[in-house]
Amino acid sequence: MSSILAGSAPSTKASLDFAFPPELVDALHMLHHLRRGLLLDPSLYSAEDRTVYRDLFLRLPLEDSLFMMAPSLLSIRVDFVAPSAPGMEAFEHVPPETLVLWDNVVIAGDHFDSLFVWSGQKIPTTDSRFNPVRKQCESFLLERAKFRFPAPALHVLSENDSMERRFTSRLLPSHLDPPEQQLAHFPSLASLSDNELYALRQKFRFYDDSLDASFRRWFWTTANVSSKIGGVSLCK
Repeated sequence: MSSILAGSAPSTKASLDFAFPPELVDALHMLHHLRRGLLLDPSLYSAEDRTVYRDLFLRLPLEDSLFMMAPSLLSIRVDFVAPSAPGMEAFEHVPPETLVLWDNVVIAGDHFDSLFVWSGQKIPTTDSRFNPVRKQCESFLLERAKFRFPAPALHVLSENDSMERRFTSRLLPSHLDPPEQQLAHFPSLASLSDNELYALRQKFRFYDDSLDASFRRWFWTTANVSSKIGGVSLCK
């Protein structure tokens, strides 16, 4: 049952840890982000804009180049938020994937060209009680990007907003992976109850997995093709 809830990614007994050097797994995840991000994905920008970003990618400091490859996310659970704005020590670094979109968190996201403050459905932007948390996220993101060129746009979004797709489309669809893979990439999922985990996966039940492969599906599909004909680019 849990495999059905996680999505329709094909199952296999092989493990990424055995198929790829563990020391390079993080780089492989970054490559997956790169192939679907603002440098290569034609659905995000025109060919001219992508050419400009590629030029910047080669010339900018390493930190900015990494933000161009994959979003950087900080998350805070409102269960533990004091009435005043929390310190940055209260925030947790989370992977840029769909299963971090919990009902009770505020997320600060940085993807170089765009900054995001996303609130789960239990803390919509219409609820002013949590504005100190959102303001803290905004201040952090704007301070980090204050010397960035071109200046990024800031988007303050709530779950189920009409413009929420601006943010969620930049996250890897980890909900399509088997449960054991989901937990391996994001161990904090173990802190959710069975009902909470079920509800989280159900958020993506209408997702079309043929349009955007999860990391696991992409890797094994590419690896299987490469082993047969050789020379297939991991960016395809």
